[in-house]
Amino acid sequence: MTGGEGLASTSKISQQVKRARQMDLHVHTTYSDGNSELRAVVDKAIALGIKDLGITDHYGDLEWYSITSITQLDEYIAELTGLKQLYQPKINIWIGLEMSILNGLPFLQLNKLDYALFEDVEMGPRLSHLVSQVKPQLKIPVGIAHAQVIFLEKSADILEKEKIFIELNTHYPDRYRSNWARSIWQNLASRDIRLSVGSDAHDTKRIGDTGDAIRFMEENGLSQKLWLPSKQQQK
Repeated sequence: MTGGEGLASTSKISQQVKRARQMDLHVHTTYSDGNSELRAVVDKAIALGIKDLGITDHYGDLEWYSITSITQLDEYIAELTGLKQLYQPKINIWIGLEMSILNGLPFLQLNKLDYALFEDVEMGPRLSHLVSQVKPQLKIPVGIAHAQVIFLEKSADILEKEKIFIELNTHYPDRYRSNWARSIWQNLASRDIRLSVGSDAHDTKRIGDTGDAIRFMEENGLSQKLWLPSKQQQK
């Protein structure tokens, strides 16, 4: 690497870190189990100086906890799509969902999202099902919500091949900061596996509370691994 290339690489990482500090890609609203209305969430994010806000309400089969019907999901996507246009250029709003179910998914609607987060798919049969039955039908980026890193050691090859990103979720910092995870991070750091950051906020008080995840990335030389939403992904 030449001196110029090194400076360019360092500059790119610095830009990514700056963007990460103005990003929260895991926030809930009253569409699922959040306590704040969608517009209140967006307004608070703007007031905090956030530039990239990812709304990731739950989709599933528990009515008290999730969006459960196609009608509700269509309304969710439509409102967020309208707010994207309304709030530009103040903030980039990204439409996501968090899901634990893997069967009976509405792929027509899911492919209108910017990305999807799946829970409890770090390894084993659920990861195999995600990769073989779900991901081939999705045209959007896929990540693992609040990933338990200690379970990813045997999954690294699959995650890299399938371009599945890992979320660092500051509501569960022990899942990425545990002593057990140190050796696994050494393996993951050498691979082309991206990392997203999210607060898992369920009210406006925690929106943007991603600092610990960003510090963790900086401390461990992982800043260049940041996963960034892209307008090119939008359908």
